Amino acid sequence: MKRLVVWLKALFCFALLPYIMIRLSQHWDPFLPQIPDWWALAPGVIVTFSGAYVALRGYLILAALGKEWPFGPTRYLIDKYIYRFVRHPIYWGYVVFLTGVGLWRNSTALVLETLAVGLILLAWVLLVEDPGLKRRFGTRFLEYRRSAPLLCPYWKELYYDVVDYNWILLLTATLCRKLFPFLWNVRAEGLEHVPQEGGFVIVCNHVNYVDGFLMGMFLNRPVRYMATDELFRKPITRVLFTLWGAFPKRRWSRDISALRKMRKWLSEGQPVCIFPEGQRNWDGGPVLVGDEVYRFLYSCQVPIMCVSLLGAHEAFPRWAKLPSFTELTVKFFPMIQPGEYQNASDLRKVIEARIFDFVNQPPIERRILNSHSGINIVTWGCLKCGGVRTMEETETGLKCRKCGASWLVNSRLELIDEQDGRVLLEREYHGLLKKRLAAGTLQGGYATSSPAFAFSIESTDNLIKLGPGTLTIDENVIAFAGGEVEISMNVRDIKFAYLNLANHLVVNDGQGAFQFALTDDSPVRWEDYVTAIRRLSGEVHETGQDTGDNNEAAAANDQVE
Repeated sequence: MKRLVVWLKALFCFALLPYIMIRLSQHWDPFLPQIPDWWALAPGVIVTFSGAYVALRGYLILAALGKEWPFGPTRYLIDKYIYRFVRHPIYWGYVVFLTGVGLWRNSTALVLETLAVGLILLAWVLLVEDPGLKRRFGTRFLEYRRSAPLLCPYWKELYYDVVDYNWILLLTATLCRKLFPFLWNVRAEGLEHVPQEGGFVIVCNHVNYVDGFLMGMFLNRPVRYMATDELFRKPITRVLFTLWGAFPKRRWSRDISALRKMRKWLSEGQPVCIFPEGQRNWDGGPVLVGDEVYRFLYSCQVPIMCVSLLGAHEAFPRWAKLPSFTELTVKFFPMIQPGEYQNASDLRKVIEARIFDFVNQPPIERRILNSHSGINIVTWGCLKCGGVRTMEETETGLKCRKCGASWLVNSRLELIDEQDGRVLLEREYHGLLKKRLAAGTLQGGYATSSPAFAFSIESTDNLIKLGPGTLTIDENVIAFAGGEVEISMNVRDIKFAYLNLANHLVVNDGQGAFQFALTDDSPVRWEDYVTAIRRLSGEVHETGQDTGDNNEAAAANDQVE
C-alpha cells in the first residue's frame, strides 16, 4: 500500500499536474497577453533545461546519499553539492522547468500557473519542511540555512557540484541503490558508526565484483578506492574508474605515487577505501594479508573503519558465471583509532577480527540462480583418494573419476559427503586440499604440468603474447616451454605470484614478470602449488608476508588492491 501511494504521488507530480496545467492554459491564454516569440527560442530552452538539470541533480544526490525513494525522509542532512546552489533544488528545478515550458509554448497562463505552484511549494517549505529539518538536525540545519539561498541561487556552485560529485559516480551510486535490491536483499548494520565528515580509511574484505558499490550505496559521501592498475589499462575503463573515484596501484612493482595520493586525500578530509586481501577470494574464506599492510595503516595514524560483507561470496562467487539471489549484509564497525594500540600487530588483530567477521556467520541460502557450475576450480582434488584434477561436476554436486567419491553441493554451497554425511564449507574443503598438498599426499606430490598460454609483462599496460605451450612446476623450478619460447624460474627467486583479474597466474622473479592463462586447468590449483612450494622453501610465511625487500611502500603495493 505504501509503495502504491508513493507511485501515485510521483504520477501526480510529474505527469498529471503538468498535463492539467497545460490543458487549463489553453483555455486561459486567449484572454491574457501573449509572450513574445523571441522568448520561445533560446531563453525558453535555457530555462527549461536549467530547471530539469537542477531538479535531476537534486533528486539523484538525494537518492544516492540515502533518501528513501522517492519521497521518504533523508537519513542525513545534505548540505553539499547541488544543495549549496539552492536550498531545495528539486522544488526550485521543478518550478523553473515548468516556467521554461511556458516560455517556449508562448503561454502566459502556464507561467502564471507555475508561479502559483511555486508559491504553494514555498509555503510548504517555510511552514512544514524547514521546521521539520530544524527539529531533526538542529544547529547544523540552521548553519546550512544561513549559507544556502532559498530562491536566488549561487550559480558558481553548479561548477563545484559537478567537480565534487561527477555524473558517472552519481548515476552509478543511484542505480546501485535502486537495482541491487532486485537481485540481493541488501541491508546495512552499524550505519550510526559512519562519520559524515573528515578523512578516514575504510578497510573491507574483498569477495565480489561490486564490493565497492555495495559498501558505497550506504555511505553519504563519495569514497576514493585504491584499485589494481589492471583496471586502468584500457582507455574506457581508465576513464570510468577514475570518475568512480578509484586510483591505480601497481601490483607487481613499487608505487609510491599511489600511497602519496592516499595520504593527500586523507589529509583533505576524504575517505579512502582499501581491500587488504589484494584480490577477490575464491572459496569464501579470507585471503592471507601481509603484516606490511597493517604497518602502513598504523603509520598513517588516521581513523579506520572496518566493513565486513556478509553473504557476498554466496551472492556471486568468483568461480561462478552468474550471480544468485540471496541475503547480503554490509556491516559497519565502530571507528578504530590506531594511536590507541601499541603496535601494528595489535592493530592487525582488531582489524581482521572485524573484516573477516563473515567466517563466524552461518552460510547464506542461495535462491534460483544457485548453480554450482565452476566450483571445481576450487575443489580441484579429491580428499578421499588424493587424485588431482579428478573431480567432475554433476547436476547435484561433485564426483571423483578415480575413486567414485561423491559430494552433494547444497544451496548454501556446503559440500556433503554422500558416503558418510560429513559437511564441509567450500573454504574447509579447499583448506584440507592445501594441507594434503603441503604434506605431499596428493597425486604427483609437488610436481605437475598443464597446457597454458604465456604472456610477458613488459609494463603495467603492455602484454606481449608468447604463445601456447606447457607450464610445469616442481619443488625447484617453474618453467614454460612452447615453440621457440622457454622460461625457467627458480622457486626461491619468485618475488610474488597471484591470480589477476583475468584469472591468469602472474609470476615475478625479479628479472621478469610473466602471465600464464591455464587453458585446461584450475588457476586456483596452480596458485596453491606455487604458494605451497614457496612456503616449503621458506619464501612465504604463514602471515602471507614475503621475505626479501619489505619496506613500507613495497609491501603496501604487493598486498593492497
